[in-house]
Amino acid sequence: MAKQNGLIIDMTIDGNIKSPARPTLGTILARLAAFGIGLFVIGIAFWTALFMLPVILVLGVVAYLTVKSQMRRNGGMVFTRRF
Repeated sequence: MAKQNGLIIDMTIDGNIKSPARPTLGTILARLAAFGIGLFVIGIAFWTALFMLPVILVLGVVAYLTVKSQMRRNGGMVFTRRF
């Protein structure tokens, strides 16, 4: 069996070429809406990550400095309290 790598041309018995079916206006609008919603979700995720990154970094530095000060005060050990 031969491999078909190219476009398949449909031809009727009388020699006319059948054109491929075109998408309807509803299909085009649905695809555009799905693309727009996907782009919106990706944009929200990007901006959320962009604004949360500095907050997370600052919290990490504060936690590091807190642990360092507790270690200095307690002679190299960090104690936790259990309630």
